[in-house]
Amino acid sequence: MHTSRPIEVQGRFLGVAVTQPAANRGSSWRFIATDPAVEDLDGFTFPSPEEARRIAGLVMQHGREPAGGAARPTVAP
Repeated sequence: MHTSRPIEVQGRFLGVAVTQPAANRGSSWRFIATDPAVEDLDGFTFPSPEEARRIAGLVMQHGREPAGGAARPTVAP
């Protein structure tokens, strides 16, 4: 039987972590993404739902930052 946990970050439902057997480690948690913001994590395995939530939060945070860090002011020629 599988166990699942919803993965939410700041009230936003991002996906589900589902238990799966892991070789020599008991079980691990496979992340199933339901939100396009974290689709790159779909299928990744984590040691716990809390770790899946932490990484999903980092991915969301990174997705909101402008490329290259802080926005740079535009200088008129």
